[in-house]
Amino acid sequence: MGPEAPLHLRLAGVIRLSLGGGRGPTDAYVFDPHRLALPSWACALGEAGAPALLVSLDRHLDVVPPRRPEAVPDRTAGLRALDEHARWELDVRNYDHLLAAMEAGLVGDALLIARARPRGSFTGDVYQDTRGREHRLVVVPTVDRAAEAFRAPAPGDAVREVLERAERVLLDVDLDCFTTPSDADPTTVLPWPRSVIREFLLPEGSGPFWDAVLGKAVALTLAREPHHCGGLLASGELFRDVAQVLFRELLQAEPP
Repeated sequence: MGPEAPLHLRLAGVIRLSLGGGRGPTDAYVFDPHRLALPSWACALGEAGAPALLVSLDRHLDVVPPRRPEAVPDRTAGLRALDEHARWELDVRNYDHLLAAMEAGLVGDALLIARARPRGSFTGDVYQDTRGREHRLVVVPTVDRAAEAFRAPAPGDAVREVLERAERVLLDVDLDCFTTPSDADPTTVLPWPRSVIREFLLPEGSGPFWDAVLGKAVALTLAREPHHCGGLLASGELFRDVAQVLFRELLQAEPP
């Protein structure tokens, strides 16, 4: 009998990439439905160690509470349990995986760079999970605003605080972060050109913020979400442009 397959190969629909030679995380996990971030985070973190700070870039704030939060397996239940829960119990609209990861003990606090709030989203600044743990939710609309709050915090800014307190960081990107709904038809999204992607991800003065994030990042997760990005062909073209900026310019690694 041959050797046991690596755990990540058990995650159907998840592509694991090596990012060696760049800066920041050495591993990336790429998938389509964002709820597959849950088992990907479990694979990246293992069953030991403190929960990680999640730094997420998304068009939507994926903070709708799970339908049955008490049913989310703890991270000690293992990768298979969390993978099955993500596929069969989490919402197919892909907006409850973040709080599910808090319920599982994978994610502690979260720094959320997002612009839209789905119906039913948790609106507080602190989420208390069913096990009694409190999780801080820091929300800013753009990387530029996060970088400004990190460099020169105003009263109430918590970006620097949660980054400095974190031992490990999970960097999470949803491809639809780089789209805008059409004014003529809200069901149609407009992918951003590469120049706008670069301006959003790497605004002037964002170096110290990204140094703080990447210095503690243990993994990157990237959700392609084609149905939120104009379909398979449009999302493929957008992925190509985002990969050039995200991997080559920010992470200084070769794009996949």
